[in-house]
Amino acid sequence: MKRMNINASIVDTRKVQEDTLSQFDAVSINGAILITSPAARAMMARHNVQINCSKSIDLDDETTLNTLNGKTTFTGRNTPNGRQYLLINGTLTITPDAGDALRQYMGMSINGTVYCPDFLGTVLASKADLNGKLYTYPEGAVLLKNNAVLDKAFALRAESRLYWAAKRLIAVDEELDGEELAARGAHFMVPEAYVSESLADSLAPLFDADTRMVVLPDGTSVVQDDLTLNAAGLRRYGDSLLVLGDLYLTADCAEALGDLEYLQVEGDIYLPEAMADALDAVTETVLDGEVFYLPGKPLFDKLKMTVDKSLLEAIPEGLTLVACPRVYLADDLTTADVLEHLSLFDCSCIFCKPELQSAAEAVASGSFQVLPSDDEKEESENADPNTLTINAASYTL
Repeated sequence: MKRMNINASIVDTRKVQEDTLSQFDAVSINGAILITSPAARAMMARHNVQINCSKSIDLDDETTLNTLNGKTTFTGRNTPNGRQYLLINGTLTITPDAGDALRQYMGMSINGTVYCPDFLGTVLASKADLNGKLYTYPEGAVLLKNNAVLDKAFALRAESRLYWAAKRLIAVDEELDGEELAARGAHFMVPEAYVSESLADSLAPLFDADTRMVVLPDGTSVVQDDLTLNAAGLRRYGDSLLVLGDLYLTADCAEALGDLEYLQVEGDIYLPEAMADALDAVTETVLDGEVFYLPGKPLFDKLKMTVDKSLLEAIPEGLTLVACPRVYLADDLTTADVLEHLSLFDCSCIFCKPELQSAAEAVASGSFQVLPSDDEKEESENADPNTLTINAASYTL
């Protein structure tokens, strides 16, 4: 039995030929997006074609499919040349002059975040299928970064305008003059604002009525992303710290953690079990996420990590991996090795032989998937000489 397996993010079947399908007893299409047409669907229905795609888009043969990846700014100059459908992966910012250009496209599929003027929201909805977050901003507003920082340099250039940020505004600069900023006529629309105590009175009137304002102790250090810290690094941030992502603490942080007077973490905290008392010793804590006490020796943010028997034997207290995107469990490991000496938190891809799959699932938590090791996968794909396997980002059948 001759088979074809297609694994691609985008599979275009509009030009599929009868002769192509007739060469195979079975065809399997696996992907995120299937581009097809009524004629193509009818032809595939006459053959043994199995489709496993998250989304199907119908386009005629005259429509050109264009893909945009990354950050894209869509303006009034982005008019299509003929009939076009856009696949957008990433961040899309639509400017106020883009309405006529938007209307000329056959459609859009957007996988990511979109920033759109509020008066163009209905136009976008009529043209686009969005898998992600939509932020609409007021007409005439100046767009700031998601986590916008107000400092002395910003105040020097501020104008009498409305400034908009999708997530939050941070104002902790000791040199920022809130009264000068108010005198310039600047005002802000933002879901939440973090301001130091000495600036709170002068900045509060500049925020939209719906803004959630959080007052921080003067001198608070603000980290806008995830943060991994050892003792020396923690001391550099002073006695007050705000982390807007996750906080990862190494085993030598206990004393430095106890010296903190204020700690706020919007994400989760990961720290060794032995440091539970040190976290409790912080004078004031605001913890919006969860606290994970990690067994054994924790390692954080390793892009690629191979765990074998010799490594686990060298760490008798056990190994805990946190936020490691690719973890490979070596073939010399046993089920007992994994269950008794390994813990995995938010390790998105765990590769192992089939015999270790259940053990890996048992010790993993958070966001993860257990996959066959590269050798197992390659052997499986090449096991049947009558199977043609195609792996590609995009493929036209």
